Amino acid sequence: MIRIRSHSETQTAKIAAAPRCIRTLEQRMADDMRELAFAGENVNVESLKLRGWSEPTISRLASEAAAIARRQSVRQVA
Repeated sequence: MIRIRSHSETQTAKIAAAPRCIRTLEQRMADDMRELAFAGENVNVESLKLRGWSEPTISRLASEAAAIARRQSVRQVA
């Protein structure tokens, strides 16, 4: 059966099917933390601010991002 969609139905379908962000903000901050740590720099609020993170965002996401960075940095050698 052929069904003709109106313009508004088509736009609604596109919005509903929009892809989600692949990486969360916590994961992005964890990557920045790892880069700073492996470069031998201190990971603190000031260094994250220089990377473009705002202070409220840092205070909200830092603990989870640090946990992600630790998990990604630790390798199991067996």
